[in-house]
Amino acid sequence: MDDAPAVGAARPRRRGSADAMLAAGFAALFTGAAFLGRATVLADSGISMVWPAAAVSVLWVVARAGGRMIVLDYALMAVITAVVVAVTGGAPWAAVMGGVAAVVQASVCAAILRARCPQVWAGRATVPLTRRELWWFYGAAAFGPLISSPLVELEPLMRGAGWHWDVELLWTARNAGAIVVLVPLGLMIGAWLRKRVEGRSRRAFGAIGWAAHSHPAEWIAVLVLSPVGHVLWFTGMREFALVFPLLTLTCWAGARLPTGLVILHGVLVSFLTIHVTSTGQGPFSGVGDPTVEIAVAQLYATLFCGIGLALALARDERELLTVEVQAARDEAEAQAALFGTIVDTMAEGVRVVDREGRVVVRNPAASRLLLGSRAAAAAEGMGDDLGGLRQLDGTPLAPQDVPYRRALAGQDVADLPLLVRPASGDERIVSFTTARLPENAGGGVVTVLRDVTVERQELHRAAQVQAGLLPTEVPHLPGYELAARFVPAGSVGGDFYDWYGLDHGVVLTLADVMGKGTGAAILAATTRSLLRAHGTTPDVARTLTETEAGMTRDLDNSSAFVTVFRAFLHAPTGHVAYSDAGHGLSAVLPLDAAPRRLQANGLPLGIAPDERTAESDRLDPGDILLVVSDGVLDALGGSLDDLRRAWEVAGRAGSAAEAVAAVVDLALAGEPDDDLTVLALRRDPA
Repeated sequence: MDDAPAVGAARPRRRGSADAMLAAGFAALFTGAAFLGRATVLADSGISMVWPAAAVSVLWVVARAGGRMIVLDYALMAVITAVVVAVTGGAPWAAVMGGVAAVVQASVCAAILRARCPQVWAGRATVPLTRRELWWFYGAAAFGPLISSPLVELEPLMRGAGWHWDVELLWTARNAGAIVVLVPLGLMIGAWLRKRVEGRSRRAFGAIGWAAHSHPAEWIAVLVLSPVGHVLWFTGMREFALVFPLLTLTCWAGARLPTGLVILHGVLVSFLTIHVTSTGQGPFSGVGDPTVEIAVAQLYATLFCGIGLALALARDERELLTVEVQAARDEAEAQAALFGTIVDTMAEGVRVVDREGRVVVRNPAASRLLLGSRAAAAAEGMGDDLGGLRQLDGTPLAPQDVPYRRALAGQDVADLPLLVRPASGDERIVSFTTARLPENAGGGVVTVLRDVTVERQELHRAAQVQAGLLPTEVPHLPGYELAARFVPAGSVGGDFYDWYGLDHGVVLTLADVMGKGTGAAILAATTRSLLRAHGTTPDVARTLTETEAGMTRDLDNSSAFVTVFRAFLHAPTGHVAYSDAGHGLSAVLPLDAAPRRLQANGLPLGIAPDERTAESDRLDPGDILLVVSDGVLDALGGSLDDLRRAWEVAGRAGSAAEAVAAVVDLALAGEPDDDLTVLALRRDPA
């Protein structure tokens, strides 16, 4: 049963001599079974008491399932039946109709088995019955003989002998009994032979249904005491109703014994029941008609075997289900133990709550982060452990803002930093990330906690360093206003601005390193240092060329690039000389005219090192030179048309500082996820 072919799986076809040998073997077996059945012909009715050939015919068509020459098998079956009946004294027409009835019976059984018993059909008589297919097998055993039974009465009708319902009854009962009693035995033997061929004979004894937990003494009781009990009961009792208590024997066998022994037990009891009845003894002998007596005995044998096999297969299925459930439980426990070990050894804290907010899992790391080392060691149970949560500024955290409560309310939390003041130990900054559990898994929230105290401290120091690199004093530039602002997406960023005075003017720079965070901040600091080192003259193009040459290796190693806008303003004339390395987000905003966008005139630093060139423009009184980073552009929508909104709000400003503040406020309203940098230079309208 455990090695049954998958339903619908392609079965290897037997070819040539193998097909012929299989057909010849079943033909010989069918012939022997037919002669054996004809040896039990009733003198009064001319019909056999038993017909094992019915079971052989079913096994034959199942073993040849899907064969190309199955029609020849049916023809051979009909010829053998007719010849055996004829040579054993049967009338010619009775022999012919017997052969036709045998084919009809086998084909009806085959049609039902093919449609409703796919495992047996696909196994080609080498797979035992299962409980799911058993009742359809019983249906096939009943309908095949029942539908074919009228054919055996055609010959008497042609002779004018009339209709004999008792002959039909015996035909149906004996053939159905043979199929129910012998076909399971044949399938069991076929499974054993298949395993022998596959080289698994050492396992074959248990695989064909002989393995069970019953004691061998019960086996002896079934094979010896039950048949002997039937013989004694049948020879000592004449009351028809008193036979049914014997059915308790098959119930006991089906509930306790291996399936193989249940089948053998049924075969033995069936043989003895029919034999004792044929001698005129037993409770069925009181019917008065020998044909009906044998038919009733056949029905009893069919019922006896059917009940036992049904109970045995149901028990096997329960035992198999129990084994599978136990295996699944063992696997689940192993997976749970593995999961528990992994969770307990994680450096990150894991905290799981159910849909009511009750803590169901909290690993040691979470206990240490929330309760402190000493309190975590002394803690018992899963009590409240969030009493130490605070906002980063130390203010209490509102109950609805607790991460798991936000997640239960439908709001996911990702990398939310909170201050934790544990019961013991120093306070720390912990990052909270939540995920809701599926409802079919019970619901609730899993929270991952990560100690980011050191990381935040390092970022804070990096932010201080980066802030120290920004210019703190505005060069003395009569007639001009200069302002700028940098808003990093994190603690540090890849944008920077710079300015410093030269003779008769000022040098302005706004640069944006690809990416954000610590790596971009380091490259930004490097770029600023090189620009300052090479920027001692008003020649902005030469400065960019020398800076790019000095950091080409750094940019190649980090696969990064830098966009730069660098300009020199000659204050007395308002002349602006600029070089734009792939930035392209600069514009002159005249007082009473349309904005003029300053186009990029080169690729970003690190793409294709080359000589840089300079372009020029002019600031008239009241004009503003506005330069922004791409974070501002993205926050406004991402297109140059969106950038015009920044030009509009800056152009209406009354000072450079107001222009910067207006653009930053506009960008922050768009919830940016990149660094924001704005630089404005305004010429006094007077």
